[in-house]
Amino acid sequence: MNKEIVGKAERRSREYKLMGYHCSESVIRALNDVFELKMNEDVLRTACGFRGGGGGYRDRCGILEAGMMAISYIYGRNDADGEAWRYSYLIRVLHERFMRHFGTIRCLDIYTKQKEDNVPNTCLDPTGEGTALIAELLLDADEILGNIAEEEKH
Repeated sequence: MNKEIVGKAERRSREYKLMGYHCSESVIRALNDVFELKMNEDVLRTACGFRGGGGGYRDRCGILEAGMMAISYIYGRNDADGEAWRYSYLIRVLHERFMRHFGTIRCLDIYTKQKEDNVPNTCLDPTGEGTALIAELLLDADEILGNIAEEEKH
């Protein structure tokens, strides 16, 4: 079942990318659809600024940013006294997985590799692959959080 969900999220993000959405928008919209997060259009729209490493600045990858947005949406706190360790830890795990997969978290590095390889729809593959990484993390999140070392909670 998890493989099906991950595959569906990956395919859906590629569909959004081919429709003309940027990487960050494609990822958050796909995760919203597949995980039935019920984010409204106002929330989904907030992902558009992450495109191109932050408005085209080519810094942190918008795929990663959208993943952090989804984790925060699901595990984030609603008040200043709420616990931060759940979403913080999952975001650190996402960074590690992202680095392991792509070798970088920088948009410029991923984008440049795509351009060097003459990929026609730049970042279509990274968008799908990144969405799959995020979907896997979301599916494993309860287990990951259940096995967290006590010192990681602070």
